[in-house]
Amino acid sequence: MALGLTAVVDKNRLSVTLDATGLTVGQPFTITRQAPSGNTAAVRGADNVTAAAAEVIVRDWEAPLDIALVYTLTQAAQTATATVTVTWGRCEAWLCDLALPTNSLFLTIESFVELQFPVPAGVHRVLNRRAPVMTMLPAWTPSGELIVLTDTLAQRDQVRSLLGSGYPFLLRTTPAEGVGNMYLGLTEFDEDRFLTDGYAPQRRFRVQVIQVERPDAALFVPKPPNTYANVKASFATYAALKTAVGTYDQLAYTFPANPDSSPLVPWLPDDV
Repeated sequence: MALGLTAVVDKNRLSVTLDATGLTVGQPFTITRQAPSGNTAAVRGADNVTAAAAEVIVRDWEAPLDIALVYTLTQAAQTATATVTVTWGRCEAWLCDLALPTNSLFLTIESFVELQFPVPAGVHRVLNRRAPVMTMLPAWTPSGELIVLTDTLAQRDQVRSLLGSGYPFLLRTTPAEGVGNMYLGLTEFDEDRFLTDGYAPQRRFRVQVIQVERPDAALFVPKPPNTYANVKASFATYAALKTAVGTYDQLAYTFPANPDSSPLVPWLPDDV
């Protein structure tokens, strides 16, 4: 059976759902994503993974915005491709939680104006020589302060969970913003209640960040968003579950259409 690959954009979260068909069970497969620059990256969760079924669904939560992307499915000597563009065209940025994608959200960047690039260098002064002798290595990745704004308490909780999870996160913007996709680790963050009215839900998060390499797509795989608690609350009986949900994949990736209503991993409990 020939390999097949289809790519569909989830407009609510700007992710790409990839449906790979015709796979040989028991053999490894890989799905890669190529940008117009020619740079190629493996899709998280589909990097040299053994096929458990002839059809496998994978989601790319990190697809760059507003550029044509070519996805390639490879197994043994066979390949299949699909082309898609994740259209955004807005000034808001996405903060993407790599561990729990439903914590991801779009919000306004107030400031990300300065990137500091440290350079490992040594300056050596020599007697009777005006100019010093220098030893230099390539610059390190930049650091800076990212300031983002949230409008609701639900967004505040999402940002708290994303920043407090202990994982790098992805700052995802349209190329017109001059950033594109940037993976960031953080050293600390401040949450400001910046309006004088103490009951106002708006918050400002000031995040100290350092650019990091993209976490390994083979080792670092996101968790499905649904939980047993959500399933139990949604379906009274197992028969009702089987009637409403066709496959395990549909069950694992069932969540509300409104991103603000997505289930969160509590961090930390706010009711005790």
